[in-house]
Amino acid sequence: MLTGLLNLAKPEGITSFAAIKMARRVLDERHVGHAGTLDPAATGVLPLCVGRATRLVEYILRQPKTYHARLRLGQVSDTGDLEGEVRRVESAAGLTEADVAAALEQFVGIVQQVPPMHSAVRHQGRHLYELARQGLTVERKSRPAEIRRITLRSFTAGEVAEAEVEVVCGRGTYLRVLATDLGERLQVGGLLAWLERTEYGPFKIADAVKLDQLMESSDPRSYLLPPELAVQMVPRIDLLPAGALAVQRGQSVWVQRSPGSGDGTVATGGEVRAHGPDGRLVALGELTGLRFRPTKVLLPISG
Repeated sequence: MLTGLLNLAKPEGITSFAAIKMARRVLDERHVGHAGTLDPAATGVLPLCVGRATRLVEYILRQPKTYHARLRLGQVSDTGDLEGEVRRVESAAGLTEADVAAALEQFVGIVQQVPPMHSAVRHQGRHLYELARQGLTVERKSRPAEIRRITLRSFTAGEVAEAEVEVVCGRGTYLRVLATDLGERLQVGGLLAWLERTEYGPFKIADAVKLDQLMESSDPRSYLLPPELAVQMVPRIDLLPAGALAVQRGQSVWVQRSPGSGDGTVATGGEVRAHGPDGRLVALGELTGLRFRPTKVLLPISG
């Protein structure tokens, strides 16, 4: 089984699941999962976890994401973006760049968002977008979302105005909801006109492989990245050969502290990642004193 990560640049017009199916086929590996859905109309970084690295999805989900978005003011739609039926609400001609910047600042921090019907959130075992396609609407409870920073990059005034923004946020933040909530706060209506995810934790759009490039490659597996990239924020310990072998068998071991691991992390207890003598990620687990107990073994004994 393969083990690695893929920094994929999802193109516009396909679902995240369709991108996964293509990656499974070209990599000849059925165990491929993604860390965070992108809407079909959205583009950008879609981290894929391949093989045993699918066990690391939760660690990627913890990390911040950066979006480049264009918010349109003076229009709304039933989907919150241009995929739905768009209609005018109020003229945005009276809005200034200062008005929009001030309103955006009010969304920085922990905010409450109601998941849109056209989202991957589940309701009674079904995705909301599946229900929306059937013309159904169900009640959704608001959820907390963390928006760490919003930068207004440009503003185009007019009857229908547009604000180009960069948003750094945490898990569960919907840019469509930000657009509609902003429009409501400014009393003109709003929707999401365009979206690209430019960063997701350590994954950057500048380094991402395009889907057609992956599909046409004679060696698609060469684009796989080491799994430890997903857990760089977790403190590291290094195992001696005998210890690494025991951990690969799922056994707890006594370890020596290794302050010179080279990545700046210092393991003092709690959750850690354990690397073998060759530097590869062997497992994640709990460190209590000098005793390491593996909970996720990423590098089992071969053969």
